[in-house]
Amino acid sequence: MKTLAQRRRNVVNLTKRARRVLKASINLVQQRWPKSNRLKHSTTSVPVYELRPRADKRGFDLISDALPYSPLWYRGPNAISDAIGYAKFYSRSHDAVIRVYDDAGNVIEQHGHAGDFKEW
Repeated sequence: MKTLAQRRRNVVNLTKRARRVLKASINLVQQRWPKSNRLKHSTTSVPVYELRPRADKRGFDLISDALPYSPLWYRGPNAISDAIGYAKFYSRSHDAVIRVYDDAGNVIEQHGHAGDFKEW
């Protein structure tokens, strides 16, 4: 039978191992999914929608903290105008900024959308 001191040592060792495993898993997640640059815009009161080309060159991603399912993927000949139209529709009751980026990360276009919903 194990003594009380041996059982306590086993518990301490298990706790130390669990901490190491937890730290390693947190580091792995942070390396694989780094914080995005779009989090800089989340402190503004006006929602910012970003339209960026996909890395695989197959369309564009519409990114925003205001969208419930972000990013949205658009492709085809009208991908940019469809994404801008969706962002304007989704932000119809509040002001928003819609930015279109090129491959290098430079802003090509910027659209300001003033919400037109009026409360009677």
